[in-house]
Amino acid sequence: MSGTALRGRRPTVAVLVLATALLVLAGVLVAAALNHSLSYYRTPTELVSSPQGDRSVRVEGLVVAGSVHHSGARVRFVITDGAHDLHVVTTDAPPATFQAGQGAVVEGHLLPDGVFRADQVMVRHSNQYEPPGSRAAPPSSGSG
Repeated sequence: MSGTALRGRRPTVAVLVLATALLVLAGVLVAAALNHSLSYYRTPTELVSSPQGDRSVRVEGLVVAGSVHHSGARVRFVITDGAHDLHVVTTDAPPATFQAGQGAVVEGHLLPDGVFRADQVMVRHSNQYEPPGSRAAPPSSGSG
């Protein structure tokens, strides 16, 4: 009778092992797919310390004051993380809110000469919400 009980459990153990293996395989496939589809950004310091070769990469930093220069369709500027400056060139028109002192994320490739060729320029915004016109409104003087 005990032999019959053992034979009845073996398929259950085999099914559990197979199900576990399939779940692990599914998890590995999902992680690999996400790794290829997600694009995290780096700082200029991180990019300089470990170049990405031919891989497209996103880099975030502040646009340095006085560094934005337009020349036809080409725009040159510098972003910094405070420790390293990264010279950027792009033919992608930056958004209207792009300006010096503003956070920016650029996506593209680091060229052999150390200049970053951006295929896309995005502006980073503050996480703090301000209603439209809240900065432009002058303080009330109290006279009336």
